[in-house]
Amino acid sequence: MLFVAVVGLFELLRCCKLNKWYIIVPAEIMAVTAHFICRLHVFGLKDIEPDRLFLIYVFMACIFILYLFALSVFMPDKYNIETNGFAGLMCLYVLGGTIATVMLCELPNGRFYFPLIFISAWMTDWFAYMIGSKLGKHKLCPTISPKKSVEGAIGGIIGNIVGFAIYTAVILIFFKDIKPNYVSLLISASVLSVVSQLGDLFMSLVKRKFGIKDYGKIMPGHGGILDRFDSITAVSVVIFIFYSVFEFTRGF
Repeated sequence: MLFVAVVGLFELLRCCKLNKWYIIVPAEIMAVTAHFICRLHVFGLKDIEPDRLFLIYVFMACIFILYLFALSVFMPDKYNIETNGFAGLMCLYVLGGTIATVMLCELPNGRFYFPLIFISAWMTDWFAYMIGSKLGKHKLCPTISPKKSVEGAIGGIIGNIVGFAIYTAVILIFFKDIKPNYVSLLISASVLSVVSQLGDLFMSLVKRKFGIKDYGKIMPGHGGILDRFDSITAVSVVIFIFYSVFEFTRGF
């Protein structure tokens, strides 16, 4: 996740035409610091309390965004405040997605929640493609992604529910003491499928806004890190909030 954060922030800032070293370096320092302090016990140190950890993240985020705003103030001919502000928020979005993925493992039964991130992204994408290519007739967002259809989006939701059901069945085979909350699983499967598709569409919108085809070329034929983790970034944040805040989801 740290690798995804570091490469993802680089791709994002390059997309926003903010690829100068004095912008990229502070962003990467923020990413490394955030991932370091959320897993201090890995390095033999005492972990920071969640409330204080959140305040540290907010502080770092504010400092970074203020720095980007300062560039717009002192170099207005080179940087406009709209692009810098958007880039700052997007950096926090990408970093938040990778941090949420790591922190999810710290929740009670977090090791069971963690795979749901990738199931949601991959099952939604696969079923949406399969059903959309066969039955798709109504365009979902033709200006952003001409190939996506309403039928494919519905198929993605169904596919994710199927994926959650299969995953739950496998878990019950190996962990007899687990008692799944089927209502929360059904709700979360549907919600996370929608979030996955929105995350994909949103990152595609950003690419169209800045006139690029892919975020990078780190994976030949697949684009950059953000091209592969666009859905996962969105899903990880929502699933972390979903399973850490809402009481009725606990028990799985």
